[in-house]
Amino acid sequence: MTCQTDTTRELQNEVLQILQYVDHICRRESLTYYLAYGTLLGAVRHKGFIPWDDDIDLWMPRNDYMKLLDFLHRNQENRFILSAGKYKPKGDRPEQLQMRVIDTKIKIQRSFSAGEIIECYPWIDIFALDVYPMNKKHSYLNTFKRELFVYKIAIAKNYLIKERSLLGMMNYVIYYLHNHFGLFKRVLNEEKHIEKALKAITKYDSQDVSENYSVFCYAAVYLSTLDKCLFEREWFGKAKELEFENIKFFVPSDYDAILKKIYNDYMKLPPKDQRVNTHHAKLIYQEKQIQTD
Repeated sequence: MTCQTDTTRELQNEVLQILQYVDHICRRESLTYYLAYGTLLGAVRHKGFIPWDDDIDLWMPRNDYMKLLDFLHRNQENRFILSAGKYKPKGDRPEQLQMRVIDTKIKIQRSFSAGEIIECYPWIDIFALDVYPMNKKHSYLNTFKRELFVYKIAIAKNYLIKERSLLGMMNYVIYYLHNHFGLFKRVLNEEKHIEKALKAITKYDSQDVSENYSVFCYAAVYLSTLDKCLFEREWFGKAKELEFENIKFFVPSDYDAILKKIYNDYMKLPPKDQRVNTHHAKLIYQEKQIQTD
């Protein structure tokens, strides 16, 4: 028998357990991570989740990110497992640029703004932080934007998006043709375009300090502007700890500068009509975990 619930708090409790699992591994393996975006905002403004949000995002320096990806691949748990690229288990969501750690104890139904309902596992997103020389900012970001555009077209066959633009129109056509006639299975391959996008943003060595480097996060795939993904290197520095749901997790050293860059007056609450869960979910409990190779 399955049981469904619409409670945001219940899903928050589920994804918090994934965060604790990742935090435990990172501390044990001496890997650096930081709470990111709305999760960081929640830690500073609410000392926990933003009340109407059930999402968890993390940042990791690229080198530590790759170490964690390798560790999770070699040490798959029965419950919390890696979902990224070729390591994506059957039954999880389509390809994404970021690493995900998913909870196979339950499944959820995600409701998106275009009316799509997708069944998947609860997850937390982990985004790598890459660097680029300031004097090559223009060419670096333009290359990524070109690859990002193609990547969005590739995943367009899986989702409907509400966007009044050329991309939005292409999305509708591709989604319809793929889901009704089975087209674009080989031509628009997500894995191939993910590899190209990643190649574009990892071309510089994160350990090289001979030039003036800034930090870039490819979470731009989900945000309205690239500017919210460009940070000063010194803003991260040595991680600090803040309480999040009565548990201490790591945050960037200058989280104030980062939050101002992303949200401006971040301590000010949005209007009441904007305090809504934009990716609402129903929980579907299940007894068996999925099998992994």
